[in-house]
Amino acid sequence: MTRAFRSLIPAAAVLAIFAPSARASESPVRVDWNQTAPLSGQVVDDTVEVTSSDAGGTFPLVAIDRPVIEGDAYALSGRIRYQGVVGVGFLEMWSVFSDGSRYFSRTQASDGPQARISGDSGWRDFELPFYLNGPELPVRLELDLVLPDAGRVWLGPLALTSPGATSSAWWSDRAGGLIGGIGGSLIGLTGALVGILVARGRGRRAVLATMVTLTVAGIGLLVAGAVAVVLSQPYAVYFPLILGGIILVAVFGSGSRRARRAYEDAELRRMRAMDTAPS
Repeated sequence: MTRAFRSLIPAAAVLAIFAPSARASESPVRVDWNQTAPLSGQVVDDTVEVTSSDAGGTFPLVAIDRPVIEGDAYALSGRIRYQGVVGVGFLEMWSVFSDGSRYFSRTQASDGPQARISGDSGWRDFELPFYLNGPELPVRLELDLVLPDAGRVWLGPLALTSPGATSSAWWSDRAGGLIGGIGGSLIGLTGALVGILVARGRGRRAVLATMVTLTVAGIGLLVAGAVAVVLSQPYAVYFPLILGGIILVAVFGSGSRRARRAYEDAELRRMRAMDTAPS
């Protein structure tokens, strides 16, 4: 097996291993109160506790600068519990844009993850969604707790997710991992088979045609990967395309000349063997 095809196996392994990691790179932004000090209240274990007097007030909790957002929607979510909340309070997320404009999302529904805060409640989920009207992204997100009167509120860790991200992506993070894993395995197996055939001098026409086809496919993948980057596609989309294209062009493109030379050498050896064979 030639050097070019021996190098294909670890290269394909890189594609198979790192393409599934695209999913991890797109994981939501998280706020851990043990690492991010709240702007109000105190941290108890992994939660922030806010206690309000009868005067009530607005309690800033956290500000996220330059949030990472994919798609045309996002949501700040977590878990909340409260005790003895007088009146009706709510969580409030402000989306701040570069021109200074500010828009809020509030938990003021009667039930569900956007339910208001009143009375007592055990741990439940909450969510503050926001839908963009245009390509501009917020430069800052601010989360406040608003209580009109006395009460105690506990909030767990927060997560900023982009529910609308998959609507504009060519495929999902999971699909990107599968494409990388399966594609890397197929490239490795094809390279191994081509290397064996070249070393044995078999299947010249099929092998050379396959190598040309895969080289052209690699160029196509590189072009598609470049387009994906320009269109701001997520990592799970552009990374398998670019890495797969590099591997195909580098190995099959450069290896085709060596393979052709190996076949010519094998043919020359056969001819010499025939000439020296006793009649």
